[in-house]
Amino acid sequence: MNVLTLNLSDAVKIEVDNSYTGVETIKYNGEIVSEKKSLLGENHTFEREEQGELAKYEVRISIKHFSRVGIDIYRNNKVLLLS
Repeated sequence: MNVLTLNLSDAVKIEVDNSYTGVETIKYNGEIVSEKKSLLGENHTFEREEQGELAKYEVRISIKHFSRVGIDIYRNNKVLLLS
């Protein structure tokens, strides 16, 4: 089930999926870059070359206030999304 789609530009799309069995999947432009099983959330990290430079991403998935999924996304340690 798709939880979030973040279009950063025409060239970069990050998708966060979560299955009913607890598998979290992170996709970068449709390619699976991280997949982990979790009940309460995990941190996913991956690197991709963008415009000739290496970009380091971190996607933090958590349960916030015991009622909703929180997704925080960082690129080169800078916040892209806090939810």
